[in-house]
Amino acid sequence: MVDLKKSNISFELSVEGKPESTVNAAYIDIGNGPAILFIHGFFSDATVWEGITNNLKDKYRCISLDLLGFGNSSRLEIEYKVDSQVAFSKKFMEALGIENYFVVGHSLGSWTASRLEPVASESILGLVLLAPAGVGEYLEPYRILIPFSWKTPIIDWLISLVSPLIKLIGQKKLVQEIRFIREKFLHDPVFQAWIQRAFRLEISDELINEYSKNIHSPTFIICGESDETIPVEFGEHLEANISEAKLHVIPGADHELPTKYPQILSDLTLDFVSGVAV
Repeated sequence: MVDLKKSNISFELSVEGKPESTVNAAYIDIGNGPAILFIHGFFSDATVWEGITNNLKDKYRCISLDLLGFGNSSRLEIEYKVDSQVAFSKKFMEALGIENYFVVGHSLGSWTASRLEPVASESILGLVLLAPAGVGEYLEPYRILIPFSWKTPIIDWLISLVSPLIKLIGQKKLVQEIRFIREKFLHDPVFQAWIQRAFRLEISDELINEYSKNIHSPTFIICGESDETIPVEFGEHLEANISEAKLHVIPGADHELPTKYPQILSDLTLDFVSGVAV
């Protein structure tokens, strides 16, 4: 793979009632042809798409964006609602001067893409939604994380205490994940704002659900059969509610679609976008 370097562009943005201010968008832009905007999920940034964009760059202009508050893009003192990411993504493409484009999103990125389509329908040629979040308040898998948000040294002491035992049973990766999540809770304001709002059940007005009936662009939904983060039922719901949607389930695949299955996703995405009239 080639070394992908991020570029930056600045524009004025007003979100969540804050005064308009200059924000910076970091992105990777490679290839030539019809444009595809790639929007990453949580715990991620634009580099997650490298395996896919390298496969598509000979036929398409692949633009991978760091969402607001992620990667090298601006961090604001806001709650980072999905519609703030929608406004950021829309202004970003306008700042680049791109009038028509496809959107490929993963998890939170799919949620953002789904909310983006109705407000930018004149520009969007089609959607590819990977493991789409935002179809329901599916929080059960995350309730185990609540203690990690407690700002007390007791939690860090417990993590240190149980880590050797977890490693002893061959779960070294789990220890790394636990420490990563704890670090996010303590020091990442974007993660803190989002998770706390989710725990307080304050994301209902941002969900896709019935809103998906407002999506009229050709839409390709891809889910992992073994995804324990976003169930296949979310994809089935969108397929039933979006007028021009088709669902594909990758056998045995988990939630990490862009990094673990880049060739499969490249082939599926290429087949979809090449079949849409540009």
